[in-house]
Amino acid sequence: MEVKRLSSDRFNILEVNIFYLAVAILLLTLGAYFQSLNIKTGLLITEYILVLLPILAFLKFKNMNIKKVLRLNKLRIKHGFIVIAITLFTYPVALFFNLIMITIISMFDSIKPLPIPTANNFEEYIGLFFIIAISAGICEEIFFRGLLLSAYESKFKDKAVIISAVLFGLFHFNLQNLLGPIVLGLIFGYLVYLTDSIYAGIIGHITNNGLAVTLAYIINVLNQKLHLQEGINSEQVMSNTFQLFAATLLVGFIAIVTGLFVYLLIKVIKNDIAKKYKKEFAEDLRYEYDIENISKNKITYYIPLVIILLIYGFVSYIQFV
Repeated sequence: MEVKRLSSDRFNILEVNIFYLAVAILLLTLGAYFQSLNIKTGLLITEYILVLLPILAFLKFKNMNIKKVLRLNKLRIKHGFIVIAITLFTYPVALFFNLIMITIISMFDSIKPLPIPTANNFEEYIGLFFIIAISAGICEEIFFRGLLLSAYESKFKDKAVIISAVLFGLFHFNLQNLLGPIVLGLIFGYLVYLTDSIYAGIIGHITNNGLAVTLAYIINVLNQKLHLQEGINSEQVMSNTFQLFAATLLVGFIAIVTGLFVYLLIKVIKNDIAKKYKKEFAEDLRYEYDIENISKNKITYYIPLVIILLIYGFVSYIQFV
């Protein structure tokens, strides 16, 4: 049982889609440029200047209630810890779906390592944790599970979770890293939708990215201590389709088990919320929509998303030629 408290703020879907397109272009141009100069500084500029700042400016310009739109509502401590557990158990599931895509790609082309910096010492680890986990967790969640989820929710109700998740996957502009982020976007979006708190998404996002940064750091440290050659070439190892297929099956089995825990933990949150609002909203457990927001959808509203798909296809093409 879910209780939804939709914002009364009115969204123009065309404006939101144009905004999404504009931020994506900023990411691919200015973001890529600054990251090429210095990956760490560039990532900070991307997250705070090119993603977060435009969102706040957009909402301020539209004179919207930022707290309401972004769901800056309290999250129960208990639910915060459950979100962390859900994210950890979701990690193998997201990895499984990424491996499926990587295996398919390997049948036609070589696999290229993801352009993500890894730490070689503890100081670098702390810095990357702040940049990749905390900064991305805050800024990207405010964008996707804040602005976009609220905007699409006003039009498509609970389907907004799926839409925002797909847009989140596309925003990574990497075919090898498409399905995993979509899976994570579905989980984060549903948790935010369920708890009515953006902090559920932020905690989940920080946990996921933090785990990735931590695992990469541990592997680097082990490689250094065991004096392994840097050239265990990830491209060569990952290009073997049979090995990828075997790894996908193994991770898939683990994902089935951990996915069950994800389901059970989400049920715990759902039951808590159902109990909390059973009395308060006993006769009103339904959506409230502004009549003007249920206007007929126009195809032209989604031209910016078509452009994003074309850009995504072009970026994916040049990544593998």
